[in-house]
Amino acid sequence: MDMKEKARKSMNWFERVLHKIPGFKGYYEKEFRRDADRLQREFIVTKLQGIKESLNQVIQNVSRQKNLALLTEYDLFAKSLQKTTNEIRYADQGYSGFFDLIKIGEDELDMVYEQDALILETTNSFREEFKGLADCPLEPSRLSPLRERLEQIDKLFKQRSALLKGYVKGDTK
Repeated sequence: MDMKEKARKSMNWFERVLHKIPGFKGYYEKEFRRDADRLQREFIVTKLQGIKESLNQVIQNVSRQKNLALLTEYDLFAKSLQKTTNEIRYADQGYSGFFDLIKIGEDELDMVYEQDALILETTNSFREEFKGLADCPLEPSRLSPLRERLEQIDKLFKQRSALLKGYVKGDTK
């Protein structure tokens, strides 16, 4: 069951009554999708922050080894991870006002929601790969696949932004 379905099932009696008012249903559905999108992004950010906290512990271990070259590599990776986390946290929610040039419709919001689900799936893979790094941090080659995965998350997020700006219609690949 996805986030939208969970939210729909948690409607109280008053929301159900409001949902039956003509014209309100469309407005409510858009708000519903925006809330689901926001919750999905917050969940992704939480997962990325967990990785960042574990990475900070790895960096502390590397600094105790006094391996400055490796410490620099990990520090740069940590900054990239923080940048990605902040971009996702402060992303557009798919709101379009009455006078906005680009209108975000229900179809576009659905595509954004699907893109967020793809980002979450990639984040989960990233998290699993990171667990292997935490076990054996002193090998610099272990960062390469993690950098690639982080770049993949960035790419997916840029595609999400393009959807919200109206640059891409239906193409999420």
